Parts: sequence; C-alpha cells; structure tokens
Amino acid sequence: MRGAIKTVLIVGVVILVAIILFIIAAAYFGWLLEALYIILMILAAFLVFATFMQIYSVFSLIGTIKTIRDEAKPLVSSLQETVSIVQDTAKTAGHTASVVGTVSNLASDLIVAPGVRAAAGAVAAGEMVKVFFGKGSKRSKYEERLNQQREAMQASAGGD
Repeated sequence: MRGAIKTVLIVGVVILVAIILFIIAAAYFGWLLEALYIILMILAAFLVFATFMQIYSVFSLIGTIKTIRDEAKPLVSSLQETVSIVQDTAKTAGHTASVVGTVSNLASDLIVAPGVRAAAGAVAAGEMVKVFFGKGSKRSKYEERLNQQREAMQASAGGD
C-alpha cells in the first residue's frame, strides 16, 4: 500500500511539473489560449478515466460482497448446528444434574441421615453416662478450674 502511495505521489508531482513547464513555454511563445485548451482536454480525459476506474471498483466491491456472502452461508449454518448441539448438551447436563441431586438426596435420607443420627445418639449417651458417673468433661473442667484457682491463691499467699 505504501509503495502504491509513493508511486501515485511521484506520478502526480511529475505531471504537475510537466504542466507548469508547459504553461511557462506557452507563455514564452505566446500561445497561452491553445495551452489552456490542451490542458482542459487532458484533465477531461483524466476525469473520464477516473470515472471508469470508480465504476470498475464498485463492480469489484459488489463481487467481493457476493463472495463473502457465499462463504459466510456455510459458516452460519455450521454455527447454528453447533449452537443446537450446545443447547442439547446443556439440557442433558441439566437433566443429569437433577438426577444426581435426586439420588444424593435419596442417599442422604436413607443411608447417611440414619447413620448420623445413630452416631449422635451413641455419643450423647456416652457423654450422659460420663456426666452421671462423674467422669464427664464438664465436671473435669470444673475441677481443673478449681485446682488452678487454688494454685493461684497459694502462689499469691506464698509470695507475700
């Protein structure tokens, strides 16, 4: 692209220099009016050429748009198929998650919950037996606190 811009600039500068030299020569030889007509004819020819080039580029653009549209149609249909597959997969995953949730609730209600209740009952019964017979953690903590208080009082009384 940069090479094309450089080429266009060089050609434009050469044409401009040629026109300026032509005008200077026409003024020197006294045929300025004829030079004006020649320059206007050259500019008209360039205008017609530029118009044809614009028409050609419009047709080229239309062809490119048609090609892109033809290439995009299979891509769009493939995308729609992929979206359909993803939707089906999401539905299946949702159904699977629902089944897994139901099975886990069933397992929890029938297997885990009774086991947890039985273990909790056994631990509670053991703790009650310990408390009733004086070996419970509450009583031992109470006795431990009493011993700490006695030691603290003896240490403060012995330190006076």
